[in-house]
Amino acid sequence: MELPVSLQLRELLLALALGLGFGAVYDLGRPLRRGRVLTAAADGLYVLSVLVCLLAFALYAGRGRLRLFALAAAAFSGSMWLWLSHSLRKKWKKWQKPAKRQKK
Repeated sequence: MELPVSLQLRELLLALALGLGFGAVYDLGRPLRRGRVLTAAADGLYVLSVLVCLLAFALYAGRGRLRLFALAAAAFSGSMWLWLSHSLRKKWKKWQKPAKRQKK
């Protein structure tokens, strides 16, 4: 049985939103990752929550199937969130540095 294009588009958009959420949660958990034990605990909790969310997504939005394009879209949008937030954070720090005065 084939899935109509409108439902595939809906699933793709939901996967993109899910991936953005994954990226945001991982980025917001950055302060928790201090030291080996806290990093392992935070990352383990993150992976568990991602697995539960992907299972729920596959069961409800995907109607029992986790399609490859949805998984790829979620991974892509999540990685784009992290890449953009990292590059913006670097630029923000650069902008916040006071300008060095030139000695005469």
